[in-house]
Amino acid sequence: MMKKLTFAILPLAVFGLNTISHAATSDGKTFGVSAGWLHVMPQSSAQGVYGKTGQVLGNIAANAPEAGFEVQNADTVGLMLDYFVNDNVSLELTLGAPPEMELAGKGTISVATAKGKLPVIGLDKYDKVATTDAYTPTISARYHFGSIDNKFRPFVGAGLMYAHFSDVQADPNVNAELQANPALAAMKPTLGKIKVDDAIAPVVMLGADYNINKNWFATASVSYAHLSTRAKLDVHGMTLAGQTTLLSGQSDIEIKPIVTYIGLGYRF
Repeated sequence: MMKKLTFAILPLAVFGLNTISHAATSDGKTFGVSAGWLHVMPQSSAQGVYGKTGQVLGNIAANAPEAGFEVQNADTVGLMLDYFVNDNVSLELTLGAPPEMELAGKGTISVATAKGKLPVIGLDKYDKVATTDAYTPTISARYHFGSIDNKFRPFVGAGLMYAHFSDVQADPNVNAELQANPALAAMKPTLGKIKVDDAIAPVVMLGADYNINKNWFATASVSYAHLSTRAKLDVHGMTLAGQTTLLSGQSDIEIKPIVTYIGLGYRF
C-alpha cells in the first residue's frame, strides 16, 4: 500500500518542496489546516459476478451479469492540510478516519449445469453482504479565486485519490445460506476471505472558503472521484481429499463517489 501511495503523492510533494523557497502569500500565511465532516456518496451499480467452479463441480462457468455489489453511503471525520504556493494556488492533502463502507448484494450467483442453472447464493437478501474499512488519502492542486483578503473565496481543483480497502468482513448469514443449499450442503461450504483491490483515481472538486478573520476560516467543497475497483471471493468446501475451492469469482465495483466536506480551519 505504502509503495503505491508514495508513487501517487511523491511528484506533487517534490513540486511543493521545490517551491517553498519561492512561495509568497501577501499576508505571510502559507499553511492551513481544517477539520470537519466528510459525507461519501458512492454512485455504484452492480457490474456482474464472473468466475468458475472448482474441479469438484466440474470446472464450469459461474457467470451472473445481473449480480454484484453496491457500496452504500458513509460518513467520517475529515482533515485537510494546505500549503499555499502563492495567494491563489495551493496544494492540499486530504485525510480522514477510514469509514466502514457497507457493500449491498445484488442478484444471484449461479453456475450452469446440464440440468440448468444451479443457484449458489442469493446476494439480494443482504443489504450488508460485507463491510470494509476504506483509506482514501487524496492530494490535489487548487486555484482560489479573488484576493487573499476577500471574505468569500471560491476554488476549483484536481488531483489523485489512492484507495486502500482492509478488514473486509462478510455477513455470517452468508455461510448459513450456503450450507442450506441442498446441492452443496454435504461439502459444508463456507465463504472464504473477500479481497477488494486497491485503486488510484482522478479527482475533481469545487468549493469555497469563508474567511472569518485573518486566521480562522470555514470551508465547504464537493468532489468527484472516478474510482472503480474489483472484489474477489472464493467458496470453499470439504471433500474426502480435504478442503477445496468450490467456486472462484470476482466482480468489478463502480464506486465513483461524490464527497461533500464541511469544516473549520486555521491558517498560519
